[in-house]
Amino acid sequence: MAKLTIKQENFCNYYIETGNASEAYRRAYSCDKMKDETVNVQASKMLNNPKITLRVKQLQDVLQRRSDITKDEAIKELSAIVRSRVTDVLSAKGMTVRIKSIEELPDEVVACISSIKKIKGGIEVKFYDKIAAIDRLSKMLGWDKATKIDMQGSVPVKEWLSKFGGDEE
Repeated sequence: MAKLTIKQENFCNYYIETGNASEAYRRAYSCDKMKDETVNVQASKMLNNPKITLRVKQLQDVLQRRSDITKDEAIKELSAIVRSRVTDVLSAKGMTVRIKSIEELPDEVVACISSIKKIKGGIEVKFYDKIAAIDRLSKMLGWDKATKIDMQGSVPVKEWLSKFGGDEE
């Protein structure tokens, strides 16, 4: 691959970040004195440059590989959230409650924690929303498919029209 200039490489990265060629061009180049139309034309030229196109594709491929997640992985994560319990992160003995250290927790439990923060008088541990996880799982597994209801009946049109002052044609 031919080497890109620093500004071209920045353009590629900004384009991946924003998805907007004109915005990427503005961030990578000095455009203070350029009209919007000029920026748009220059950004379009950049995207039509084979070196730029190749680099953008490479960056997109890297992002795709990093973000690939299968349905099975999503179901596993959501299932862990549904099954998580407060007792996974703390232990109680009598009136004493002890929060386990992160190192003691299995990865699937750590993945269910949305935040941990120190509050007055202790520590607050928040889990991801179980109801939202159940809802998402239901959709993924097809449990919430629409139910077809066959309804039949008749509407007495003459009575309805006379009641509401409509004219019958």
